[in-house]
Amino acid sequence: MRPVITLTTDFGLDDPFVGIMKGVILNIVPDAQIVDITHNIEPQNITQAALILNATYPWFPRKTVHVVVVDPGVGGGSRSGPKNPGITSKKNTTNLGPAIRRAMVVQSKFQTFIGPDNGVLTPGFHPDCRVYEITNKKYFLKNVSNTFHGRDVFAPCAGWIANGIAHSKVGPRVLKPVHLDFPQPLLKGASLHGEIIHIDHFGNLTTNISAELIHETFLSSATINVQIGKHCIEGLVTGYYQMKGGQPGAIINSWNQLEIFYREDNAKKKLKARMGQSVTLKAN
Repeated sequence: MRPVITLTTDFGLDDPFVGIMKGVILNIVPDAQIVDITHNIEPQNITQAALILNATYPWFPRKTVHVVVVDPGVGGGSRSGPKNPGITSKKNTTNLGPAIRRAMVVQSKFQTFIGPDNGVLTPGFHPDCRVYEITNKKYFLKNVSNTFHGRDVFAPCAGWIANGIAHSKVGPRVLKPVHLDFPQPLLKGASLHGEIIHIDHFGNLTTNISAELIHETFLSSATINVQIGKHCIEGLVTGYYQMKGGQPGAIINSWNQLEIFYREDNAKKKLKARMGQSVTLKAN
């Protein structure tokens, strides 16, 4: 099977950054299958990128290498993670400079995750994982810029890992990587409070309220009202077709999460919704 490498970034597609990363990878592993997860993460939105990764990676085969570049700390100290003290004691290693967030490889049980140490790789932190800092200059480009580690560090490292090098060769172990705390729903009295964690191309609003949590919280016979802003949606449907055109509805989506939608319209625009906006469930 050809090596599979996925890319998730906040680069968008108007600029050549994604294409350049692919070129770097293909120079190292020409037969790689490169899969674009998305390049439309909101700029610097680490939480959104981690949630997308969490929803995506289980669908990929063993040995897939996932590269995630949402990196507000590139070229300087990251507000989201510890500063890198630099490691210079080993041959063939280099210090990417003082006060720069670490670049990491997460060797999980079946797959590999590559990106900055700012919490974005949290979905890969399984109990059996091993985490390594990328410091071995053999596995990144000769000249590392201060602004494009996606090209100079993460892409080449992904290529070499996909080519079969041992994860441990990229650098020393990291024992305390930055973990991201995902927003969790809260039960207050008889109400379940969550928030919007993803807005897709159609304007559908995915929340952090799972189907399992809904079943645990409410009786199966109850009608659930979904409150978002001034709008109240009565009951959940099992298909988009069950709502009349131009009406909002609520459904359990393919992520197994509560989703708010508009039949043949854009829920984000109609409801003036935003990432992180509160959503409340109550039984009627």
